[in-house]
Amino acid sequence: MRKTLRESPFYPWLFSLFPALSLYSRNLEEASVRSLLVASGLSLVLTALVWLATRVLVRDGRKAALLTFLFCLMFFTYGHLGSSLDLPPGMLILWGAVFLGLATLVILTRRDLSRGISGLNLFATVLVLSAAAQIVWPRPQVSGYDLGMTDLQEDVRLADMRPDRNLLPDIYYLILDRYANEKALATQFGFDNGEFLGFLRAQGFYIASDSRCNYTQTLRSLASSLNMDYVDRARSEKDIGQRYLYHILKDFRAWRILKSLGYTYFHLGTWWEGTSYNALADRNLSGTGMDIFWGDFFEKFVGTTALQPFVHGLVVKPSKRARILRQFAQLERIPAVPGPRFVFTHILVTHRPYAFGPNGADFHGAEGSEEYTYVDQVCYTNTRLTQMISALLKTASRPTVIILQSDEGVRPKLRLAKRKKRYHAWIKSVHEPILNAMAFPGVDTSVLCPSISPVNTFRALFNLYFGAHYQLLPDETRYVSGKDASDESD
Repeated sequence: MRKTLRESPFYPWLFSLFPALSLYSRNLEEASVRSLLVASGLSLVLTALVWLATRVLVRDGRKAALLTFLFCLMFFTYGHLGSSLDLPPGMLILWGAVFLGLATLVILTRRDLSRGISGLNLFATVLVLSAAAQIVWPRPQVSGYDLGMTDLQEDVRLADMRPDRNLLPDIYYLILDRYANEKALATQFGFDNGEFLGFLRAQGFYIASDSRCNYTQTLRSLASSLNMDYVDRARSEKDIGQRYLYHILKDFRAWRILKSLGYTYFHLGTWWEGTSYNALADRNLSGTGMDIFWGDFFEKFVGTTALQPFVHGLVVKPSKRARILRQFAQLERIPAVPGPRFVFTHILVTHRPYAFGPNGADFHGAEGSEEYTYVDQVCYTNTRLTQMISALLKTASRPTVIILQSDEGVRPKLRLAKRKKRYHAWIKSVHEPILNAMAFPGVDTSVLCPSISPVNTFRALFNLYFGAHYQLLPDETRYVSGKDASDESD
């Protein structure tokens, strides 16, 4: 063992595993194991290719190992440095020059490099074991469905119902990330969304014109609407951690009720890891090929490397675009199943990075033209939703509930740190008005009000279609700040 540590330079390969393991250990509740395996596998492949190239170049195994380690060190740390210091893309050239300088010193040196092998092997081993320990360390189990939320006795009553499944409506719950309401589009972007909203009204949609998000963060917003309650009312503030929120985002209250009523759950996966896959769904339509793996975690991982300046063009934009196109196609052809369907998807068209022109072309807008490119995303979303809703209603064999809802509103992008205070003040002041459109066929929607917010969506639905007696909660916007405000969809 001692001879192996002293003479076999395996530290480059161990070190190459550390970045992916470290990132995964900090995102356990969100990231999937398959994403970790892909990132780790690609790191090992890159390390092997660099080692082979340097081994051929210098014909010295110890120098090749050290050169490979230097490459990995600089490759996997550039993104961290670039993000923290807001480095321009041109700094990558300087970073490469530094590496070439260090590589030249290693190649020309005549010193005995075997003396440092054991130390570097030990260093890499400690790094990997420390990251692995954080992953496998036992954590307290999150309790089942004992969420401490309100009106749970009504859930039990609904679960005991035995309705005729042939009379139940199909339910489509479509989250359009950061899709603003009509007033916000007009005032912030000078865009008139009247034509699309007119189409929705003609199809029987109720437009909640004054609806606002309940939380200024995707994770809490979706956890709130799917569980029909404010998440920080369910537990004390200190008990609301990422693990709890991701748990109730997957095992959510509305689905528990619908499952007891005989619904089949279709989950259409998206880019964000939080909604990319749900093991509790009856059917996951998550994409094919590498599109399954290239999600939010992979974006973060690549963003920590020297590929950071190119991450949006090389990985994020193409993968996001392919996933969204597949989502729309899947929505138009949900497989037929006996009994009613519940379909959930989270569509990120109107969330950066913008990947579509107004007619669906692969659009590459200027960095500073945010208003124009955002409106393009709205136009393309409108076109695809119009096609999807028309096709869906034309072929529907039972009443079809369609809910188009944003989790949060659009917000300005302020890059400079000194402007962050003004950014947070802006969020607090506008309360993020959102699109909230509901097609509830065959029932009296006069009980709905223009300010109804996502937290009351399923309360209203169960009241109208299943005779429930849920009390509608106050429509509030709760600001999320600090570390809790950061997730992919922010």
